[in-house]
Amino acid sequence: MYNVLIRPLVKKDALTSYQWRNDDEIWQFTGSKPNITITKEIESEWIEKVLQDNSSKRFAIICNEEYIGNVQLTNINSDSAEFHIFIGKKDFWGKGISQLATYQILYYAKEVLKLNEVYLFVKPENIAAIKSYRNNNFVVTEESSEQLKMSLLLSDLPNTTLSVFIMVYNHAEYLKECIDNILTQKTNFNFDIVIGEDCSKDNSREILLTYQKLYPGKFKLLLYPQNIGAARNQNEVFKNCMGKYIAICEGDDYWTDALKLQKQVSFLEQNPEYSLSFHKITGISPDETEPIIFNNPDEEKDYSIEDLAKGNFIHTPSVVFRKNIQELPQWINYCPIGDYPLHMINASFGLIKYFPNSMAAYRLGSGIWSTKSKVYQMINVMFCLKFLIEHFKQNQPVIINLKVQYDEYYTALSKPIEDKEKLSLQIKDYHYIEKIIDFNNLLKIARLKIAKKLGFLKNNRS
Repeated sequence: MYNVLIRPLVKKDALTSYQWRNDDEIWQFTGSKPNITITKEIESEWIEKVLQDNSSKRFAIICNEEYIGNVQLTNINSDSAEFHIFIGKKDFWGKGISQLATYQILYYAKEVLKLNEVYLFVKPENIAAIKSYRNNNFVVTEESSEQLKMSLLLSDLPNTTLSVFIMVYNHAEYLKECIDNILTQKTNFNFDIVIGEDCSKDNSREILLTYQKLYPGKFKLLLYPQNIGAARNQNEVFKNCMGKYIAICEGDDYWTDALKLQKQVSFLEQNPEYSLSFHKITGISPDETEPIIFNNPDEEKDYSIEDLAKGNFIHTPSVVFRKNIQELPQWINYCPIGDYPLHMINASFGLIKYFPNSMAAYRLGSGIWSTKSKVYQMINVMFCLKFLIEHFKQNQPVIINLKVQYDEYYTALSKPIEDKEKLSLQIKDYHYIEKIIDFNNLLKIARLKIAKKLGFLKNNRS
């Protein structure tokens, strides 16, 4: 398994690439070998010159942190560009690396440069390259004994196998650790990183733009002109995740296993009866003094939607799921919790697989939710359960378990004031309590805001 990235070519790459220019075997299927011996100085001057050319974009191919080849777009205009690639390090030939690098530059051409078409020229005898290009949906448009011209309408570029779903708001302190660990993933498939940046007050946006320039074939950035809120951000990111699978990692969490995505996608590919998978995680305390291991099982285990309806046990940085629906239900826009409904909806399409290996870190106390009082959290969980009860009203076993959860919260919040001390209340919580004594009053307030659009949330506890 390989970690393949493309990054902008730099002048010092000449110290490696000049050797490739003089290798007859490399040029057997690729272009024409230079008719002079290429020195470090000649190669360096060439790189310096082409980097000044505004009609081309030149990138280095990096595999497992090693520079192994070049990929580039030339003759760029407002509509199209010509594609070139070669793997100079012969140890990496025939390993599928060229196809992964090709996809990244095509993704860049489509998502960043906004081109419509990319074309290339290839020798007919270069069977492996032609196969690789066909896998990215290139088709032969012109043919002669000396070369084939192949073209790709970028609207026909295949979707990535997986999209990484990230929502960012004021995560600058943790964002580099999050993204760096995603970029170390080793896979035999393509994945992109879709990030909704919701007008952070820190320099999160600047960090993301820097990463997109450094690794242009990986990022789709959703940069809103104004803050749209967590619910709408979640919907926008979800709609833009075009992969067959989606993995979630909030901007303040990070992955710890370079094979995480490969392990989870391979399992789902081989087991179509499963809709999602998740794994054990390690918690990071606010002061980061020591890791916290959550009380997850120590062996592989299967769960169903009925199990999940008893309470959410899936942490977001651990989950990989099939994109079973193209858009989230409208009611999620009004639901105060985003991850639990998403997991429940996905679980309605198949089984849940749990892996006992810790492959991600979940940062405790860094999100907005953790700053809220216990009462605030319980109220919002109850609202979330109301939405889920309505959504799954035709599934009686699921409804029964959701109602048990709801009633447990209702009972806790309906106790006399003195019993609520056990909830670690703050002074500001007591104005909630007055309404929770009759929880229907709070539902009534919420109903005024959303009834016109959704038409549910009844006046009773069920």
